[in-house]
Amino acid sequence: MPLLRNQTFEVRSLELFAHQYAGIEAYRTFCDARGVTPSTVSSWLEIPAVPTDVFKHVRLLTSTDSVRTFRTSGTTQGRRGEHHFSTLEHYRAAIGGPFQKYCMPDRARMPMIVLAPSPGEAPDSSLSFMLGELMARFGHPRWSGFFVTADDDGELGFDWDGVVELLESIGGPVMLLGTAFAFVEFFDDVDLSFPLAEGSRVMETGGLKGRTRDFTREELYGLFETRLNIAPTHCLGEYSMTELSSQAYTDALDRKIPWSSARFRTPSWARVVAVDPETLAPRGPGERGLLRWVDLANVDSVCAVQTSDVGMVHDDGGFELFGRATGAELRGCSLAIEEIVAAGR
Repeated sequence: MPLLRNQTFEVRSLELFAHQYAGIEAYRTFCDARGVTPSTVSSWLEIPAVPTDVFKHVRLLTSTDSVRTFRTSGTTQGRRGEHHFSTLEHYRAAIGGPFQKYCMPDRARMPMIVLAPSPGEAPDSSLSFMLGELMARFGHPRWSGFFVTADDDGELGFDWDGVVELLESIGGPVMLLGTAFAFVEFFDDVDLSFPLAEGSRVMETGGLKGRTRDFTREELYGLFETRLNIAPTHCLGEYSMTELSSQAYTDALDRKIPWSSARFRTPSWARVVAVDPETLAPRGPGERGLLRWVDLANVDSVCAVQTSDVGMVHDDGGFELFGRATGAELRGCSLAIEEIVAAGR
């Protein structure tokens, strides 16, 4: 994988921190205020992380020009988070390998039904961009398609008739990809069961709040099994966000275990650690905390990204995801946001 350039993760992460420290003034001011510079850091765990909400207020880019900007779907006081890229080379390089390892280790291509807007429908969506890349590389050229459209206000429209028609036409295994929310809508609106062929699989990208009610992961995955005949080993989860360039996947298919026993895995050029919600200090294996990513594919923004997601990282590097933290649990993030936003003014 060229992202590591034959270097260890530790060496490359420290090089990347130095590059971003030098190139992003607001980030450098934030680090200096904490007494952290490239000369004082000896581990990727010591790289100051930027909370995701900062992307709503500060332009984080080492160069002056960007070729693409992805935006978050949510808003805070009218703001959307923005992740700017001076090149998409590293983003594209990070997409294929992990997906093939954890979602398609047994085949090169297969029919793909995507319950998300296409890249053309949502040009500033990192999720749509990723799904478009996956379909182009791994989807069957005839039996694949996007089945969600977005209007000018961002409201989604689902082509359930098209989904049903394609499901009824495909004779072999199929892969369904989409947000958990989209699958909730599908099961709510389509009162049918499709016993899909053996080897079929589903990949959901999180977001369990539906329009009509909230689902638990257990409820949703239960419907994958009972309504679609998807084997427990073939129910897969993906975890990423606009502020990152890499994705983590659950390892059920890779390890041939039920989804209920699976853990998320990052590629070799990314790490996840749980940190204390107040101090933001790393916690040990098996301890709950807020998940922090160090993503070496984030070359020209910031590689250390602090999320507001609660999780637990295990000894082997696999991790569990428990959901979003409450406002009261985010004191450390809130203080960091104030610091770096002030530095960017």
